[in-house]
Amino acid sequence: MNNTLLKSMLAGALLGGALFILPFFLLRIALFFLLIGAIFRLFRGPRQWRHRGHWRTDFTDRIRQMSDEEYTEFKQRGFGRHGYHPNPQPNA
Repeated sequence: MNNTLLKSMLAGALLGGALFILPFFLLRIALFFLLIGAIFRLFRGPRQWRHRGHWRTDFTDRIRQMSDEEYTEFKQRGFGRHGYHPNPQPNA
């Protein structure tokens, strides 16, 4: 009985120590992967983020340069690309 009590106390102490130390190891692992990700981002540079909004200006410039007839045709054709068909046209 004394031997069983010592085994359970030792198992409890080991489990308690592991639960106490485990968050530090998990934090180290998470910080390691965050550091690796930051290094990759630094080497990739800001060129990936620089031209994000250029499609908006291209699109607005394209619409601003349209005549009224082209704009109405664009509105009639444009909605059909995204699954919304306000005026379904028969196949010609």
